[in-house]
Amino acid sequence: MKRQYLSKTQILTVLCLALILPSILNLPPVLGVSNEPYTSCGSPFNCGKIAGIGYPFWGGGRPEECGHPALKLGCENGTTTIQINNVKYRVLDLNQGTQILKIARDDLSRSLCLQEFRNTTLDPVLFEYASGYVNLTLLYGCRALDFPVPYQFDCPVKGVSERNGYVQFAAELSGVCHASVVFPVSYTSFLDLKGLAEAVGQGFDVRFKVGSDGACSECESSGGRCGYDVAGKEFVCFCPGGLAKANKTCPSGVVAGAGSYSPRASAVAPSASSGTQPCLFVIHFHERNLE
Repeated sequence: MKRQYLSKTQILTVLCLALILPSILNLPPVLGVSNEPYTSCGSPFNCGKIAGIGYPFWGGGRPEECGHPALKLGCENGTTTIQINNVKYRVLDLNQGTQILKIARDDLSRSLCLQEFRNTTLDPVLFEYASGYVNLTLLYGCRALDFPVPYQFDCPVKGVSERNGYVQFAAELSGVCHASVVFPVSYTSFLDLKGLAEAVGQGFDVRFKVGSDGACSECESSGGRCGYDVAGKEFVCFCPGGLAKANKTCPSGVVAGAGSYSPRASAVAPSASSGTQPCLFVIHFHERNLE
């Protein structure tokens, strides 16, 4: 069997390819860049009367990278919901201009009789109370009292025979009860308290802090769309062409769609092309000598 050997020109070609292929493969794509985050984060959240909601919220048609992980909105039968510290709330109003969120506890809005007794707490990094409020304490599984108490209610408590429930104001009644829940109501609702269900249903205002630094406004002004890097735990600006910039703004010259200008790509491309020039010269020189 006759053996076949590579010519010197073929050997040089293989060696040159081995040198330049790594730099070519590491080039970022210039054409056909993925626009998925930029496109998906342009879709607002809509549910019932809560509509046109963008960053820092996500949920519905907005994927996770379009908002802060803790600010996911849900939609249940036309009602917008949000989970805060493992407690579900109904979103009664959401004003992104003032960053005010009016919420009401979903469980208490359905019934004062609860399966789990969890106090309302806010993550101080994400939220703060936006207006005057008063904490109400509902007491469950209480012994019967010898004196009248306003807003008394009746609810079963698992493993307890007592069914009396009370609202604790100034008097200390927790010693005669088995469970309690603390939740805020607006000061206005408290002054005009006609019933517990009404006070719960009116909700209370909180201010969300995410997005208050102006980074999202700068991003949008540069043609980008606001998002969140879940891995890096920081704000990110999605730009046309799929460029994600943590410096808050999109580079100038970027145009939506395929063929978008990429500064990084244009900076790296010359190095790859310059690496091919010596190889081409050597191969051409060697071929001329063979002639």
